[in-house]
Amino acid sequence: MRFVLPLLLCLIAAPAWAESAKATYGLYTGGVKMIDVTSDVDIGSQSYTMKTVGATTGIFKTLLPWTGTFDTTGEGNFLPTKHTYAVAWRGDSETLTFNYEKPGVLKSVTKTKEDGTVEDATPEADISDGTRDLLSALGMMMKRYADTGKCAGDTLVFDGKRSLTVQIADAGDTTMNNAELSVYQGPAHGCAVKIIQGKGKWPKKPRGWMRIQQMGEKDGKLPIIWLAKPINSGPVMPVRIDIHTKYGDVIAHLTSVQ
Repeated sequence: MRFVLPLLLCLIAAPAWAESAKATYGLYTGGVKMIDVTSDVDIGSQSYTMKTVGATTGIFKTLLPWTGTFDTTGEGNFLPTKHTYAVAWRGDSETLTFNYEKPGVLKSVTKTKEDGTVEDATPEADISDGTRDLLSALGMMMKRYADTGKCAGDTLVFDGKRSLTVQIADAGDTTMNNAELSVYQGPAHGCAVKIIQGKGKWPKKPRGWMRIQQMGEKDGKLPIIWLAKPINSGPVMPVRIDIHTKYGDVIAHLTSVQ
C-alpha cells in the first residue's frame, strides 16, 4: 500500500494549465473517505511550480497512517528543475530529492532518512535519461487537453528507482452529478491512464499500482481522470478520478477550488 498511495496522490493532484489554482480533493473507498489532498499550482509561460499534500484521514489514519508531500519546479514545456518526494508510512519517513543539471536533465538523487542521514540514490544514467517526474508528466496531459481538447499522449517518467511510461488515452465524455460529494456538476472529458514498465528493477509479479492496474484491465476499466472547468473563467482540472479494483472502486472527488 505504501507504494500505491503516492501515485494516487499524484493522479488526484494533476496540475491545472493556468496561471494559478488551489484545489482540494477527497478520495473515497467503499463510500468512506480515505485521503484528503490539497494541490497548489502556479504555471506561467516560462516556468511552473506545483505542491501537493495528502494524508489518510478518519479510520484510515489509524489503519494506514500515511502522509505525502510532493514539490516540483520547472521551466518551459514541463521540464523539471527540482522535484521533492517526501512520504511517511507507519512511523517511517524518507525524502527523495531530484536535482537537475538543467531543465529535464537529471543530475542526482539524494535520500534523506528519518534520522537525517543523507544517502546518494542516483540511478544509472540510462534509467533516468529523458524522463520527467510524474507531476510534470500529468501537467503535459493537462496542457494537451487545454490546447487541443484531447489528452492522449505518452510521457517517460522516473520514480526514483525505475523508469516508466505514462500512457494517456481519451476515454469519452460524461456528466458529473454527485452534488453530495463534489463541488462540480456538469460535463467532463475522460483520460484513461496506463503505466508501462521501463528500465530498472521491477518485481517479477505485479505489485502495488501495477497490481491495481492489472485488476482494472481484466475488467476493461483502466483508471480514468475526468477533466472539466469547474469555474467558467478558470482552468481545466481533474474533477473526479475513478480507479477500479476487484475489491471495490476508489473514487476521488473535487471538494473545493479557487
